[in-house]
Amino acid sequence: MRLSVVIAVKNEEKNIKRTLESVKWADEIVIVDDVSSDKTVEICRLYTPLVFIHDSQGDFHKNKNLGIEKAGGDWILSLDGDEVVSPELAMEIRSAIKNKDMLGYYINRKNFFLGKWIRGCGWYPDYIIRLFRKGITQWPISIVIDDTPKIVDKTRVGYLKNHLLHYSYTSFEQYIDKLNLYSLGIAKQYYLHGVRLNRFNFFIYFFIKPIFVLLYKYIFLRGYKDGWRGLFISFASGLLLFITYAKLWEFQNKSIKQNV
Repeated sequence: MRLSVVIAVKNEEKNIKRTLESVKWADEIVIVDDVSSDKTVEICRLYTPLVFIHDSQGDFHKNKNLGIEKAGGDWILSLDGDEVVSPELAMEIRSAIKNKDMLGYYINRKNFFLGKWIRGCGWYPDYIIRLFRKGITQWPISIVIDDTPKIVDKTRVGYLKNHLLHYSYTSFEQYIDKLNLYSLGIAKQYYLHGVRLNRFNFFIYFFIKPIFVLLYKYIFLRGYKDGWRGLFISFASGLLLFITYAKLWEFQNKSIKQNV
């Protein structure tokens, strides 16, 4: 069974080499770059000739699915440019894809924020289907922020023991850049799916929902156990919603002005 590692990237020059080094044992590596403005593409081409450039226009899952289409392996390992496969997980993956009865596997991620593994805020455990047979599933294009690949036949989906290391944010600057990027993509999806702000839901979207998310992550999901990092993550999660709805409101106003 051949394994294709598919990685969707955008401006990951600081992280991508570490990711690529951790998967260079795979049969092939497929990269889909979201029009990076740094040296991401140059670094990727040192590891694989299969580098494709495609502007996702904020719909990041489109690039992940494009990479899956371009892949030639029997199995797909879908990664982001800031994730690292440990040697232990690599060995487990090589063994797992030999099982003819399985369609895919959940992998538990360890998510790091500014150098520390975050256990609260809903960040752990973080099981997600990342290893699957080609043609079985893909990344959904939806307005759900955390939507991930799914496999209908749960009896043929397993769980791997070793962790995928996710170095999500190494600086506040990086977090702010990604917050701006994600909020724009989510706002566009909301708009295309017909979500609109009006005088009846304005207060709910701009205040109630962001505050609820902040408190839910910090208190109920025990973000307080991660100290100031947990507080920041909880606050930033609420802020992400606020900025997303602000951009949605901007899209609405532009559309109204264009139609006048």
